[in-house]
Amino acid sequence: MDDDLNTSVALAAVHELTREVNTALARRVLRADNKREIIAAIERIDSVLNVIGRPQREMLNEEIQKLIAERQEARHRRDFARADEIRNQLAERGIVLEDTKDGVRWKRK
Repeated sequence: MDDDLNTSVALAAVHELTREVNTALARRVLRADNKREIIAAIERIDSVLNVIGRPQREMLNEEIQKLIAERQEARHRRDFARADEIRNQLAERGIVLEDTKDGVRWKRK
């Protein structure tokens, strides 16, 4: 425990593996079965370190607009807790809201 379970060494090894795999991919010397083995190894490593995460579902513009409308309605009702919750939900998905005098604008990070 004094070395924090050597997490920094493990992360350095993952970084080195990533560098080597990227080089092999660039040179087109990685076979399909090697790719599957590497992905399985990285998933095993991540099951312990939990640093890679999972890709989130991409939001469609329609979904974003619905949430923004719901947020505007919550603000109108002075339900600022719900409005903040929606803003945070969108931020987690990479959507930044900008309140302007002309209304709300959004953009992807």
